[in-house]
Amino acid sequence: MDSEDFTKNLLSEINQLWMDRELCDVNLSVEGVVIPAHRIILAALSPYFKAMFCSQLDESHKFQIRIQDLSLTAVQAIINFAYTAHLELTEDTVQTIMQTAAMMQISAVEKLCCSFLVEHLHPSNCLGIRDFAHIIGCFDLKETADKYCEENFFEVSHHDEFLKLEVEEVIGLISRDSLKVAKEEEVYAAVMRWVAFDPERSKDDVSLLMEHVRLPLVQWDFLIKEVSKDKLFVTNEDCRNYLQQARAFQASSFHPDLINFAYNEAVVRSQPRAFFSAADLLYSVGGESSERDILSSFESFNPFTNQATQLPSLPEAKRSLGVAVVDKIIYAVGGATSTETSRSVHAFDIDKQQWLSRGQLCVARSSVVVAVAGGGVYALGGHGEHGVLSSSEKYDIELNSWSLSEMLEPRSMAAAAVVDNRLYLCGGYDGVEDLSSCHVFDTKNHQWSVCASMNQARSMLGAAALEGKVYVSGGCHQEQCLDSVECFDPNSNLWTLIQPLTGPRRGMGFSTHGDTLYIAGGHDGKTLQGSIMKYNKNTKDWAVVGNLITKRGRFGFL
Repeated sequence: MDSEDFTKNLLSEINQLWMDRELCDVNLSVEGVVIPAHRIILAALSPYFKAMFCSQLDESHKFQIRIQDLSLTAVQAIINFAYTAHLELTEDTVQTIMQTAAMMQISAVEKLCCSFLVEHLHPSNCLGIRDFAHIIGCFDLKETADKYCEENFFEVSHHDEFLKLEVEEVIGLISRDSLKVAKEEEVYAAVMRWVAFDPERSKDDVSLLMEHVRLPLVQWDFLIKEVSKDKLFVTNEDCRNYLQQARAFQASSFHPDLINFAYNEAVVRSQPRAFFSAADLLYSVGGESSERDILSSFESFNPFTNQATQLPSLPEAKRSLGVAVVDKIIYAVGGATSTETSRSVHAFDIDKQQWLSRGQLCVARSSVVVAVAGGGVYALGGHGEHGVLSSSEKYDIELNSWSLSEMLEPRSMAAAAVVDNRLYLCGGYDGVEDLSSCHVFDTKNHQWSVCASMNQARSMLGAAALEGKVYVSGGCHQEQCLDSVECFDPNSNLWTLIQPLTGPRRGMGFSTHGDTLYIAGGHDGKTLQGSIMKYNKNTKDWAVVGNLITKRGRFGFL
């Protein structure tokens, strides 16, 4: 018999003694119901009982002990867990059991309750679970529930828990840059539902809420036909001012002479939320196949179902292209066809599911880095007709044209990530060697600067931003394929090695979805891969969650 079998048998025997009421030396009386038990089992289970039985308290020698102010259901469930290692939980009992376990300092029961609540998070209960977790001091659960509220705000805002929030709590949600909404109209509608739910309560608070609705970002038609016609924006002076500021901000795009104080005030509320430009899915565009064929195929991956779907093909087959997404439009930029380095740019409308041509690059570039920073689309470096490029280009969406500028040095096969409107360009190849250097472009002052170098020189790497930090992964150095992953903290200007990939990868896709890092495809030095992996921040490891429909490397991924 091994130790695991011995432990199971011992627990089974102890449980049988309890069921038969053999050797029980204490009766707990809860709500008038007597629960027989063994002092040694209860003391081993909980510091609460250990203090009760292993002290000079009267309870240490009493046979019958009355337990006050605790739920019978919770105490029965916890004592049953002590003898069986099984915890019976329902949505009606879990909070009471968890609260009792917290008081008794039974961490194993708390963890099981916490897991149950996380599994049962729903738009109708997540705010209540968040508040409950705060009350009992379970901060991991509170953070998880709060994140769920943030990521499912549209659905959450339709339920009573949201409509019954205090004004400060509503502001706490709608003021966040990280609030996951497809458009600002959803935030406006949520506020108006809250106001309508209890007009008497909200009459003095509506202007406080509207201060945090980013009206400059709603569509002009919605602003004129919906917002301006609501009686709040006629009768409330502050709301009327917010509307005027939003109108001035939007009109200034066509009439610069309208820029005034109202416009400047509106700029404060014109910062796009993090998810406005984010795609709902992960996308893989072009690249090359196992047979080195250049691909036009295009597919999506759903991180919630872990399923891949084939989408309309890119109008031309390209590898080593760059991709970015703005306002649910995916831009596929540059790259190399079977015959030449490309200047072409195509845009895929996610809603309409179709590709359209866009203004060409000033310079043909493959192995190009493409990123969105400060509201602009940038194409950085790459390999041109005469070698590695030191120039970059910025795309003006309204004019459908690109403009050139210079970087600090030439580089291709690099990667970039954006944190706080600062673009971090990492690694790559300068025509002579692989690079460890990292340069920063500040979109506010349009200046390049140098930050700390990575621990490992690498080209054909991936880069992504997560929670204010830059992550780089894989790539190659002197033809050696790498599995290492590094994290850069802009505040400390330091790179730190974290858990490596499960195997080396170069030319793979690397991106962030929500609060999770994903890697897809790429070459391991021997064969082309098709797996998709994600990084678990809690366990700090990588796990395969799905597969590409088409194995590919040197492709666009976001």
